[in-house]
Amino acid sequence: MRLFVVCVCALVFCRSAAAQAPGRFPPDSLVNVKVIPRTTPVIQVVGIMRNFAFGLGVRCPFCHVGEEGMPLEQFDFAKDEKRTKLVARQMMRMVEEINRRLDTLPHGSDHVHQNVEVTCATCHRGVSLPLPLFQLMIDAATAGRADSAIRLYRALRARYYGHDAYDFGEGSLNTAAFRLGRAKRFDDAFALLRLNEDLFPGSTGMSVFRGNIQLMKGDTAAAAAEFREAIRRDSTNVEARGRLRGIGRAP
Repeated sequence: MRLFVVCVCALVFCRSAAAQAPGRFPPDSLVNVKVIPRTTPVIQVVGIMRNFAFGLGVRCPFCHVGEEGMPLEQFDFAKDEKRTKLVARQMMRMVEEINRRLDTLPHGSDHVHQNVEVTCATCHRGVSLPLPLFQLMIDAATAGRADSAIRLYRALRARYYGHDAYDFGEGSLNTAAFRLGRAKRFDDAFALLRLNEDLFPGSTGMSVFRGNIQLMKGDTAAAAAEFREAIRRDSTNVEARGRLRGIGRAP
């Protein structure tokens, strides 16, 4: 998954190969291209690089030698100095291979593959590190505490809510809390669920998650109370009823 970070397939190419020596932009010809055909029109390569940048939510200096705000004429696009650029080439080859294989998938009346194409944005969705939100929450809580994860969540929600980058539905924090519970970080897990309850009040599923984490903690009575709360919120919650039967507290 860390390699995907680099599926920064991305911008790294930001006009990547489209460069001669610094001093002219766009250049007259492509220099040091390894994946994009050398005969590709320079202006087309610039467009490709813009798509990469959009897909990763980054700008040219992410992969190319130059500083933000510097005139593009002063960038050295041909240099292979940055690791992100080298990884981007591998990601481009990977994407090409995936798209070649799409046509080999079996077709059926209920599954149409026409016009399906994988791009950098398919995984990155506008961020350079294509990790799901729940994993970012786990990493932040593990490195610090729940407070760190909550600050990160709020910052990401303020910036990306309504975009494709992250799933801000109820499931992300529930999943993060459950996995933190399995790692015996119970206080962090419950803190994330409290945040989630503020965002999705009255969720029956959230009560089930709390109950499951209480079971991990060894508190059967607290778990039973949570499962009963889940049923109170939704009498058709089969999982909560099954959990209660499993711990000898059938409703």
